[in-house]
This record gives sequence, structure tokens and C-alpha cells, in this order.
Amino acid sequence: MNNKFYIFLLSGLLCACTTNPNGTKMNVSDEPSKLEVYNRAMFNFNYQVDKAVLKPVAKGYKVVTTKSMRNRVTNFFANLEEPASAVNNLLQGRMKKSGVSVARFAINSTLGLLGTFDVASGWGISKAKNTFDATMSLYCMPDGPFIVMPILGPATPRSLVGQGVDAFADPMYLALYDKQDETWGQVAAYGGTGLKYINLRAENMELLDGLEESSVDFYQTVKSAFLQNRTKFESLCAQKDESAPKSYDFDFEDMDEE
Repeated sequence: MNNKFYIFLLSGLLCACTTNPNGTKMNVSDEPSKLEVYNRAMFNFNYQVDKAVLKPVAKGYKVVTTKSMRNRVTNFFANLEEPASAVNNLLQGRMKKSGVSVARFAINSTLGLLGTFDVASGWGISKAKNTFDATMSLYCMPDGPFIVMPILGPATPRSLVGQGVDAFADPMYLALYDKQDETWGQVAAYGGTGLKYINLRAENMELLDGLEESSVDFYQTVKSAFLQNRTKFESLCAQKDESAPKSYDFDFEDMDEE
């Protein structure tokens, strides 16, 4: 299955999941009993995979790396998100912020040694992070129900579509698009993705452990935290409809998908 078909499939899923059988819009917090049964089963599957594979690998990675090294990896992958931010800022009419994202990518990719150092922030050029998820929210596309995906974890149909579309603007994807049939291209693509999520898992080790230890129902805790984090999108559509001629300048600095 190629990436374009995957995006098409997710788009269809979004349309299908944002209405219930009587045709009304479904709120993201709605979770029919049958969907909850699936979600809990998939959550448990992901938990077991994390416990048996991802967490041990992340622990080993953390042992053999320093905090500074992990910061370099975090910065590298954050820099790869700048083109997507530039495109989404442009789609939302935020020309200045789009230019900021372009400038940050140019500076950090060169003077910042492929983005491993955030030189732009040191120069006072702050992130203007944005996503296609936020773009869809701004144009009032419903989020759809909470759903747990295999390996990917908590999501909504809109967040999945957003992640898929943003992936097309990833420089690593663009660089390797024509090399996927070559061995080195596959190694680079899968290796890069693996490193990104192992590093992310390692950096959030204590947070997730603390969340699990303090939870009576870990699934419900994770679900509530995920949905609470998505409330940042709720006001976008409403503010857009209040006065169309107005110039908007939302702060997406703290947005982190998914």
C-alpha cells in the first residue's frame, strides 16, 4: 500500500467516523461500547509490545547515550518538522509565521549542523510550529471519535489524516521517496523512524512510568490526557467563524502531535 492510498483511506475513515448512524456529528469524546472494547484490547496489545520491546530498547538506548546526545536527536527531528509548519502556516494565512519556519529550517539545517543544534532559537527566532491537524480544525473539520491504533497509540481520525499529510512535507521522506526500493533507502527510512520513536520513548520514560503508577485505570488515564491535550484545537473553528475579516494569530508553539 503506497502512501497516497494510505492518505486516501484515512480521509475516508475521517468522513465515515465523524457522523453517527442518524447522520449527526459525533463528538471526539463519544466512545460507543463496541469501540471501547476494541480500544481497550488494542491499548493492551500496544502496552504489551511496549513492555516487551520498546521500553527495554529505550532503556538500553538511554544507557549508551548522554542527555546531550539525545537532545541532538530531538533537535534533528524537530527541524524536519519545520517545512510542514511552514506549509500549514501558509494554508492558515499566517504568512509571517510561515516565513519564520522557512528561516528556522534554513538556519538550523546549515549553521545548526542538520538541525542538531537550534541556532535559530538562540538568535531569537522562536518556533512557529503548526500541523495539518490544526489546519483542518481551523476550517471546522470534525475530529471524530477517540481510537487506539496498532503501535501508533491514541488518535482520532483527523489526527491520523493530519500526521499522514504532514509526512509528505518531511525532508527525509522527500529525499528517500525515489530510493524506497533500494536497500540503503529502506534502511535509512526505517532506521530514521525507529530512532525518532526510541529517542522519544527514552525521553518520556519517567513521565509514562509515573502516569502508570498513579493510575487506577491506565487506559482511561491515557485517554483523558490525550483528549485534554486536544482541547487546544476546539477554539480555532469558533474564532474563525466569529469574524472572517479579522487577522488571526494563534499560538501553536506548544502543539505536539502526534
